[in-house]
Amino acid sequence: MKHNRILFIFLFLFSVGLLAQDVQQQRVHSHNDYDQSVPFWNAYSSGAHSIEADVFLKDGVLYVTHDESEIIAERTLEQLYLKPLNELYGITRENQNAHENQDLQILIDMKSEANTSLDALVNLLLEFPELIVNSQLRFVISGNRPKPEQYSSYPDFIWFDHQDLAPISDQAWDKVALISMSFGKFSDWKGTGSIATSELKEIERAIKIAHRYHKPFRFWGTPDSQLAWETFSRIGVDFINTDRPSECVKYVSNL
Repeated sequence: MKHNRILFIFLFLFSVGLLAQDVQQQRVHSHNDYDQSVPFWNAYSSGAHSIEADVFLKDGVLYVTHDESEIIAERTLEQLYLKPLNELYGITRENQNAHENQDLQILIDMKSEANTSLDALVNLLLEFPELIVNSQLRFVISGNRPKPEQYSSYPDFIWFDHQDLAPISDQAWDKVALISMSFGKFSDWKGTGSIATSELKEIERAIKIAHRYHKPFRFWGTPDSQLAWETFSRIGVDFINTDRPSECVKYVSNL
């Protein structure tokens, strides 16, 4: 009887481990989320676990935009993302356990100069102390970033989207939240039919290298079809890139 109980516990823990692995491989990244009809809320309510905003620093303000020429005054990082996040994740003594939210990665794709933009972001986030201590949230810097040897000089609440598979120092790795690479570097597959075998091997190799570093992996510039979502989930891509977060979450959650 004792042996049966031990076997049951082992099988249960093994199945939970497999389930956790599957869930990890099916997290959805809302690419260029600010282009959604309702930024942040559409992706969050759909169940996406990663949300991307392009950000440009101008006159001391962090605007959500792909380019300086496209700046719209009211579309700031604070208004579109930090204030909604504060509504959901802000923890005070009064509401410490009031909300149950999914773990969420906010990927901030810096389009302006890295160091001054990051300094402005750090100062802005310090105005939201309840967000930067929340273990369910990660603020991850993509786009223009400092060199890896500078990663550790930033506060604990700042993480980085590393975009290379070459080794870096252990100290730098400790600040890396994920590894992202351009899909076009590996394949010209458009999301229909099959990926060429040689390309698939290179894709799988890149994912395995990232996982050896114990980091989740994402491609950008990917095809955005159901076949693509299913393929990326199957081969172990941890964050599936999409401009259709609601459809993508529904699809991959049923795989």
